[in-house]
Amino acid sequence: MRKHKLLSAALSAALVCMANASAAKDVVDMIIPTAPGGGTDSLFRAISRYAEPYLDATIVVKNVGGAGGTIGIGQMARAKPDGLTMAGVWMGPITVAPHTVDTTYGLDDYIPVIQLDAAPYVLCVRSDFPANDGKAFLDTLKSKPDQYTFGTDGVAGPGQLAAERVFQSFGIKARDVPYRGAGEIMPALLGNVVDIYVGSVPLAVSMEKTGKIKCLLVTGADPVKALPRATTLTELGIPEKETLLWHGMWCRPGRRMRQ
Repeated sequence: MRKHKLLSAALSAALVCMANASAAKDVVDMIIPTAPGGGTDSLFRAISRYAEPYLDATIVVKNVGGAGGTIGIGQMARAKPDGLTMAGVWMGPITVAPHTVDTTYGLDDYIPVIQLDAAPYVLCVRSDFPANDGKAFLDTLKSKPDQYTFGTDGVAGPGQLAAERVFQSFGIKARDVPYRGAGEIMPALLGNVVDIYVGSVPLAVSMEKTGKIKCLLVTGADPVKALPRATTLTELGIPEKETLLWHGMWCRPGRRMRQ
């Protein structure tokens, strides 16, 4: 049922963007401003695959990662204003980046169409990490200032923000290592390049099932059923520090849509 509701919402969003399409079998560009393999990429690839028959259009997925998603959104903003360019995004390049870094786009360059979901970030470590719950995890980090590294989805992005809000609450100092998305952070964790994964829940759930990682903390106030080991911010006494990751669809409007 949830899949059908999500698909219906996505199709409605696509139809708004395609309001001035001139013919059937148009080619629609779906920009995903992150590297392949993460939760955002998987979500919007699935939406694109299911949407094509309903829209009678070919949807071409383009991963344009880097700079916390701002490169991909900038590419959408510069696209031809024909209503045939969309972006599947998380909140970072839309609600965070414009306030923390210089961007090449503004509010007039796109139309926000729909928010599809909301979930916390999750912090995971390799299975040999010397902690098995969120409190012990934070205690370990605090005992060794600046010695642990955490991979996030870009400098000044929501992943870094989510982690730092928790770390600062407990006086923890750790080093951020920016990547283009969760699809790059997880291999870095497994390859001992970084000590902590900060990213979306779906990829973390699948990897924890392999026994190679353990997910110890979520940046939400409420539990995540798929991650029973993960400590919540309510359990840590800081529910007000909640940071949720949401996904939505944006589109480059056609000229007639601007009038």
